[in-house]
Formats: sequence, structure tokens, C-alpha cells
Amino acid sequence: MKTEMIAINTGMQIEYALSGPPEGETLLFVHGLGANLRQFEPQQRFFQDEYRVLLVSLRGHGRSASPPQPTPANYAVKALAQDIRAFLHQLEVGRVHFVGNSLGGLVGYELLKLDAGWVSSLTTFGATAELHASPFLLWTQLALIWLLGAKGMAWLVSKTASPDKAVAAQVGQMFQAATKDALALITGNIADYDYTGIIHRHDLPMLLIRGGRDREINARLGSTLAAWQGKRGFKLVELPGAGHFANMEHPAVFNDVLADFLREKTNRKGAKDAEE
Repeated sequence: MKTEMIAINTGMQIEYALSGPPEGETLLFVHGLGANLRQFEPQQRFFQDEYRVLLVSLRGHGRSASPPQPTPANYAVKALAQDIRAFLHQLEVGRVHFVGNSLGGLVGYELLKLDAGWVSSLTTFGATAELHASPFLLWTQLALIWLLGAKGMAWLVSKTASPDKAVAAQVGQMFQAATKDALALITGNIADYDYTGIIHRHDLPMLLIRGGRDREINARLGSTLAAWQGKRGFKLVELPGAGHFANMEHPAVFNDVLADFLREKTNRKGAKDAEE
């Protein structure tokens, strides 16, 4: 995959990949904690003939820059969303269909909070809009990160991130390109949050893809589903065999689900439909 670097007005150098027809609607994919834009290579290949596909690595991930003396505020979800807003403005891509996995989903909610004018639709998977982790769980996670570092965490997630061993290995490889500061400070920032109010305040097409094997997230989805239910544009799709990284574990099914949602909720026909 060919990637580029761009300087944005938040002071960051951001890694990205852009493909597809310049006149097409833009699909923006944002990865989870520890991953990077390479998480969405299967989606780039699938959607780039019909859409303008934009992949991005968040600060401290992939080849994107890190703040020189990072603080928790540097890795707040708001700071990540501000990067995305500045990034979209710099590229002049206009509104996007936002697709976020895990942390990426939270960035999507935060972007809605900052400036909803950038978002045409929101898709999340492996993400809950509300979480209040126990202090003990948070302490355990942070201790692991500081003890193992990025390389040690890469080894750990390569064994545990997915029931699919090949996917887990790929996630582990991506973790090696994340900084320890990013992993630790973001983990601290996403232990206690609530975006359900953001859902209530917006009426736009929303898709939640729920992997049947993503047990930790599924156990915490109650308030998210309650907030989304009854929204005119909301759609819930179950992928029983998928875990936290559904787009990598079952890319063909994931791609079809996302494509159908975009066509249904935006009243848009796909290339194959147009030919018939």
C-alpha cells in the first residue's frame, strides 16, 4: 500500500492513503488502538472503484507523528478528532462516511461533537458509546503497557487479539508501530466516557456492526443500543462469527454489509446496480 504524509494545523504529521475516483463520495476508515491504516487494506481494495477511500493513522500510530513531550491531553479522544478535522480540511475532501473500529468509533462520536458538518454517516464496530471501566482493570491494563512496551504488547495481542490467528498476527505487527505513550495515555483516556448524548442529538444514518465473538464490547453495548434504537437512520447488523476486528476477520461479509448500508441509507445505487 502506498501511503503519504501530510502536515496539519494541530502540529502533527499524519500518515494517510487516498485512492478512488476524485468525484466519488469519501469513505474514511479510522482504526482501533494500537493498529493503523493498514487495518483497512481489505476495504480499500473493495471500495476504491466506487468511492474515494481515505485511510489514516492516528497520532502515535503507524508512521504518524507523536507529540514531543506527550501528556494525557495530547492523547485525549478530542485531540484525535481535532487531528481528523484538520486533516479533512487540509485535504479538502468535504463530508465523509465515517467508519471507525473501537477507538476509531469514539473518534467518530467526538468528531460529531466537534463539527457534525463533516459526517454524512457513522459506522462503528468493536465500539461502545459508553464505558466506565473499574479502576483495577484500568490499572492492570496500564501496568501491562508500561511493563511490556509497544513490542511486548505487540507480542501479547498477536496471541489474543482475534480467534483468527492470522488476523491476530497482523494486529500484532501493527502494534509494533505504535508508541508506548500513545497506548498508555489513550488507554487512560478511554476508561471512562459517555457519548450516548451525542447519539441522541444527531439524526444521521448510523450503522452498528456487532461481532458475535466480541464479548467484552457486547457486554457493554446496552446503553449504546438504547440510545440508537428508534433513530430513523439506525441499522444494527450481527456478524456471529466475527470478533473485535470484524473487517479483517470476515472482510467479504463486512464489505457487503457496509456497501448495502451506504446504498440504502444514502439512496445511492452501486456500480453493479447502475449497470442493470
